[in-house]
Amino acid sequence: MSQVLDGSNQFLHDAVDTENEFSYKPVPPTAVVGLALGLLSFIALFGIIGLGIAVVGIIVSLISLFSIKRAAGELGGKTVAIAGVALSAFFLATGISYQSYVYAHEVPDGFQRLNFTSDISAKDFIQKDGVTRVDPEVLKLDKQKIFLKGYMYPTRDTKNLKNFILVKDNGQCCFGGQPDAKDMILVEMQGDHRADFYAGLVAVAGEFQAEAPTQAGELRPVYQLKGTHFEQARTAY
Repeated sequence: MSQVLDGSNQFLHDAVDTENEFSYKPVPPTAVVGLALGLLSFIALFGIIGLGIAVVGIIVSLISLFSIKRAAGELGGKTVAIAGVALSAFFLATGISYQSYVYAHEVPDGFQRLNFTSDISAKDFIQKDGVTRVDPEVLKLDKQKIFLKGYMYPTRDTKNLKNFILVKDNGQCCFGGQPDAKDMILVEMQGDHRADFYAGLVAVAGEFQAEAPTQAGELRPVYQLKGTHFEQARTAY
């Protein structure tokens, strides 16, 4: 009889162990979201938005790890949360490194980097002796070799463009109507250089002319660039 009871107790003990082994522990949604953000943060290699996704992925995954720890064994998903942190941190670090490298090497030799908005369009025209003139700071750039980024003002022609209007932001080129005179540059591609229309951010380089008497259709840009370099922008800044 004693042997029977011992056998029953052992059977019950084994059954409980098996149940515990396969018992389900809920995984917090933040762990799954953090892992998804970690996988998505690979786009940090291609743009600043990806860096933001990677940062959010780290935060969400850390929150899930904290929740799992506080639950004292009632929640699962620790491995998922750790993977989310690791992926997001990896792509954040590699994204920053890669974009920093591209930014440092995207300007052609012999050209100086300018910011279209702060270095050119933010400089208002001035009145002197009843004559409208460009800002002295912009005038200093005349005949200088510069590199800057902007958006192409759309026209009917989209391929093999000899010239095009560059504006400071896509709101002006797509939704803002006619840009202000100081917010656009007429880019004249030199020699055999040509450009194809691109709706996103583009980078151009060439010799800047501060007071070129230019006209392109109904637009009347004051500034001109003798372009020798054109490409889709490699970085967003």
